[in-house]
Amino acid sequence: MAKATSLLKAYLSESIPSRGGFIISAYFDPDSIYARYEITAYVNVKEILKNQDGLQFNTDGNRTHILVEPPTYPQKSVEPTFRDQDKSIPYRFNELHIYSGRKQEKIMIPKEPTMLHSYFSVTDTHGENFSFVFHPTEDVYVAMRKFIADTLYNDCNIEKNDALEASKLALETIKKFSIWKK
Repeated sequence: MAKATSLLKAYLSESIPSRGGFIISAYFDPDSIYARYEITAYVNVKEILKNQDGLQFNTDGNRTHILVEPPTYPQKSVEPTFRDQDKSIPYRFNELHIYSGRKQEKIMIPKEPTMLHSYFSVTDTHGENFSFVFHPTEDVYVAMRKFIADTLYNDCNIEKNDALEASKLALETIKKFSIWKK
């Protein structure tokens, strides 16, 4: 079974897989179901540095996002890339699958991942936010899909069927990550 570990715990115990892995981070708005997820894949880490904002990985990677927007979000017409920093993802509406949940929430998932060249950062988490590293096993995609569906259901209060559909869409984008195809 795929193994997931808290990113900070893995860093402190020097057990982040250096040959490659996946990191799922989630950042929740404490006042609503608004949430941003970052799903990052990386290979062949040269160095990992701790700084005041989080961890910086010296390696190439791919990243995709999930954005959960409540029906009452006041800036729903603003492109996700132009929203406040803690509410933005680097995509415009036409670059996203926009899934409407049964409770009228929007779940936005990029159609294509982005490439991260040379280095990338994973921001420290606090409160309800989290970051987990997944070791690359044969069943890692199954584990990540289940993890994403569970957190959408449990942490964002998304209906179970909607969470499963959104995790399926996210996995389609994750499987497009190019760093594994080199």
